[in-house]
Amino acid sequence: MTPEQTVKLINLLTSKRTELGLSINEVARRSGIDAGSVWRIEQGKIAKPRVKSIIAIGRVLEINPIELFTAVGWLTSDDLPDLGTYLTTKYADLPATAVENAERYIDTLRTPPAHPTSPGCHHAGTIADPCPQRINHCPQCPCAPMGY
Repeated sequence: MTPEQTVKLINLLTSKRTELGLSINEVARRSGIDAGSVWRIEQGKIAKPRVKSIIAIGRVLEINPIELFTAVGWLTSDDLPDLGTYLTTKYADLPATAVENAERYIDTLRTPPAHPTSPGCHHAGTIADPCPQRINHCPQCPCAPMGY
């Protein structure tokens, strides 16, 4: 694992454990992993934690193994399904039009705005729809209030 991946894992484990109000000892008890090992994993002291240990701790902390494997770099974006496949698998009853709308929306988030932005415009790289800020608009902003 890279130092960045270690930090991501530490933050993920610590925040979930804190959110659930569990001690390291309780996570260890529920996961069947030695408390010292759980502590060392959470502190980033183990450079290459065992898959079995990560999965066991993740189950206790209600973290999906895919999320854990992505955090530690065992899965990359190339290993993950596209958004449409993910949505239709996870939400089998989701209408096809909803999946298409979600894909289109994600595309708009990844595409720079079609208009040049004025200095200070909050759209300097992304378009939010609907705009959550309603401030610092350039005249071309699609979300600029009337009478800009």
